Amino acid sequence: MENLSPEIQALMTTIVYLDCRMEAIVQLLGEKGIILDPKEVQVEAHKIHAIQGEVKRYQISRRIKDPNFDIL
Repeated sequence: MENLSPEIQALMTTIVYLDCRMEAIVQLLGEKGIILDPKEVQVEAHKIHAIQGEVKRYQISRRIKDPNFDIL
């Protein structure tokens, strides 16, 4: 990753973090006996993306341009 720009590194960090967060939520729900159908999760993700995608893109673009970017 050393050859990537700071913006691309920040974007990759954000993507990995969000993927891990989603996986953690699904695992925690499973531990509590709530099993989610992966297909249903995908459908719901598409719905949310259609409604909030542009806003989230803007927020992420602002975030990765911040020189003090930190995922936490």
